[in-house]
Order: sequence, then structure tokens, then C-alpha cells
Amino acid sequence: VFRVTIGTEVKEYPKGTTYADIAAEYKDRYEYPIALAVRNGKIRELFKKVDRDCTLEFLTLADDAGHKTYTRTATLILMKAIEEVLGHEKVGTAKVEFTIGNGYFCPVKYDYTLTQDDVDKVNSKMQEYVDRDILVMKKPMNLEEAKDIFRAQDMEDKVKLFRYRDNSTVNIYELDGYYDYYYGYMLPSTGYLKYYDVMQYEEGLLLLIPGATEPDKIDFFEPREKLFHELKTATQWGESIEIETVGDLNNAICSGDVNDMILMQEAQQERRIGEIAQEIVRRGDVKFVLIAGPSSSGKTTFSHRL
Repeated sequence: VFRVTIGTEVKEYPKGTTYADIAAEYKDRYEYPIALAVRNGKIRELFKKVDRDCTLEFLTLADDAGHKTYTRTATLILMKAIEEVLGHEKVGTAKVEFTIGNGYFCPVKYDYTLTQDDVDKVNSKMQEYVDRDILVMKKPMNLEEAKDIFRAQDMEDKVKLFRYRDNSTVNIYELDGYYDYYYGYMLPSTGYLKYYDVMQYEEGLLLLIPGATEPDKIDFFEPREKLFHELKTATQWGESIEIETVGDLNNAICSGDVNDMILMQEAQQERRIGEIAQEIVRRGDVKFVLIAGPSSSGKTTFSHRL
């Protein structure tokens, strides 16, 4: 039996009690669903078990770590649903390419034309997983064994990534026979996924997730065509120089090709800046040029070049 301190309360729990079991006792004290436990100041997934005396707190979907955990789990469920409904033959290996607002864009490969029926089937399959409340299993695994699993699932991006891993083991997540690798925490089961939607967008699927400010509400999706176009262009740039993943980037660095890569990207960027300058001149009546981007993303340098 272990003594667990939660706020001002001290309770005793037998060995093997999960943090999810304890969270169920306290869920009514929180406005939003609990996603993670914090044991002695360190974040722990809810399927972990009590193994010592400790102080325990909880994080909900409104907390940054909890919201990211929810998003990560929803992505895993979407990937499995796409694999089962559409399969490699139609769309290859699915992946989330980038985000648009609170939407996560998953393009369809192989020039397959996605239909609304496909989207409905993916949505139904995800709901089936949620209704079944399937456990999300975290499995420490030998690196070579993990590579073999991902080769079998045609996930060469994961194989490339593991090539540069120093540790001999890696934590893999399994969902009902489907394996994937995520750098971060997961919810304990599919039943936790209450708020989501999947819609057709451009040539792919868009997974809609609530924001952290209102984690139990899916906002109306507002298309951002210009942002989508730029993100798609950036993706195509990566494809054109054969650097689509972190593993590809590692390969380029270790093979000594990184300088060539930088020069090619610089050339593409200069060409794009030239096209923007031509567009400004062509319009003739431009008074302001607005540049948006996060901190240290190169806005000032870009403005000087433009």
C-alpha cells in the first residue's frame, strides 16, 4: 500500500492502482477531462501505476501538455483508421503534414481522388475505436525490432529516424495491432477521445481538434487559403530536394550535403522573393506589405531582401 497526497488529502492505494483509477475519483473537481498525472513534479501518463509514496496532481485538456496529449492520441487513431479504411494500395502511408488553425492536414498520396464516402468511412471507423475504448499500449522495444515493425508497415521515415538514435531501445505505441512512434505522452485509451471531427479539405483529410481554451468545443473551421498554399509550397520544396522528414535531414547532414541543401533552399527563396516583388510592381498601387511569422523566423531579413 502506498500513501498518495492529492492537495490536502492523503489516501492509500494498493500497488498496481493506475493514475487513471485515481483520476476517476477526482474528475468532478475539474472543469475539463483529466489527461495526465503529475507525480512529484514529473508528468506521468494515466496508464502508469502507483509504485511509491508520492504527491499527485492532474493536468486537463485545458493545460498545454494535456491538450498536446489529446491531439497526439487523436492523430494515432486517425492514422489507424486511414490505414484500415483506405490502405496502402490507395493512399500509401498516411501522415499529418501541417496544421491549419485547429485542423491537422493529412494529404492523400498516389493521385487518389478522395471522396466524401471515404471521409465518412474514416469518421465512422474512428468512432468505432472510441466506442470500443481500446487500450493504447506503450511498449519499450529493441531498436532493431522497432525498425522491422515499421518496415513492415512501410514507415521508412521512422526507420531513417531511428538510424541516428543512440539508445538501443525506443518506446513504441500500439493501438490494436497498429504501431507508431510519437515524441510525447498519450491518453490511456481511445474512449478518452470525445471531441473531434474529420472533414475533406483540398486533396486530403483534415482532423479537427478543439483548442486548449475550450477543449470540449470544436470551432467552426475557417479555411485559410493563403496559409495553406504557402505550407503546401514549403512541403513541395522539401520533396524537390528529397528532404521530407527529420531522417532525410539527418542523412543529408551526415553525408556532407548540407551546404548544397542550404544553397538550393536559398535559391528557391530568392526566386520566391523576386516573384513577390514583381507582383507588387504589377499591382502598382500597393501601400503596405504585411509580413507575418513567429519570433526569430526571419521577418526582418526577409523585409530587407524584399
